[in-house]
Amino acid sequence: MFVAIGVDKALSYGASPMVAVIMGVLTGCGGGIIRDVLAREIPMIFRTEVYATACIAGGMMHTLALAANADVELASIAGMITTLLIRLAAIRWHLSLPVFGSGK
Repeated sequence: MFVAIGVDKALSYGASPMVAVIMGVLTGCGGGIIRDVLAREIPMIFRTEVYATACIAGGMMHTLALAANADVELASIAGMITTLLIRLAAIRWHLSLPVFGSGK
């Protein structure tokens, strides 16, 4: 939901679609960090989980739907569903991104 809010707000101020996706990702990840800090947990963005990548895909889906002349509500829902499905798939099948090791 935070991604959709960030994308919509950036586009309402006349930002380009690329900037809107970046703002959506920052808003989505920032909201997740605040949630995890308040819950006294290590933020998910700092672990190997697919988190920011899902936000990027959701933000892109949102802006692409708007570019295809979809309603704002429909575009927001499409972005949220995309983000949710990627996150749920990552949790279900234990998908993670590669982590740089210490070189040992």
